[in-house]
Amino acid sequence: MRKYRFTVIESLLIAVDAAPFADRVAGWLPDLVSAGVRRATLFHAIEGVGTECVKELDNLRPRLDRLAVQLSAREVEADIALKRGDRVRWLTSLAELRTCQVLVVGAHCSVEPPQTMTIGSTLRMLLEESHVPLLILTGAYDPTAPRLFERPYLLSSGRQMAALESRARALIPVTLHTTTLGAGETIPPGASLLVTGPEPSGDAFERLLSRSSCPVLAFPAPSLAVHLEKGPSTVTPPSEATGAARKG
Repeated sequence: MRKYRFTVIESLLIAVDAAPFADRVAGWLPDLVSAGVRRATLFHAIEGVGTECVKELDNLRPRLDRLAVQLSAREVEADIALKRGDRVRWLTSLAELRTCQVLVVGAHCSVEPPQTMTIGSTLRMLLEESHVPLLILTGAYDPTAPRLFERPYLLSSGRQMAALESRARALIPVTLHTTTLGAGETIPPGASLLVTGPEPSGDAFERLLSRSSCPVLAFPAPSLAVHLEKGPSTVTPPSEATGAARKG
């Protein structure tokens, strides 16, 4: 299997909002950091109260600590951000404040998602609002499968194709294959990553995730916007007065 090392994705924000996803992320860490990552923030939103919230945190905290140790062992500066309040607002604000190139998420942020729902409300909102691309880990890491950036495929459809291809090639400086994926078509054999823009959306995006056995890198419309000059931050973090806590 081909080895690769590049220095484009320097900072990651990983939304670790359930113990099962924390375990899933662990397997992907070697591939993630091989993209040149130097900083990573492990994020968890505290939304519950009482004993259930305490139980959830007690279950998740040792997993977060292990992820941080694994990252540090790979010379990645890691910190844990525990925040109370609006999950989507925190993620969008932290991604900008910490200059993250990629936001790593699962299809769901709830511990027990409804069986009929392919993607959760958090991912739906991020697909509309995020200013950074979303790396959606759709399944557990398979050591026999191609590595994450080994054979990426760009879905060549949508009105913003030129912007998508430019952003994708800047973020993934390896050979980027292109393909179309109409109804009934299968994911290209050996694909290690699917790259898509704001389209497909809604139910079409759910169908894409359900058909994909590899992660999906999605570029929401705001992430494709061209900013000639970066001005002051336009994203306001939720108030720390809500009881947010950070573990550094």
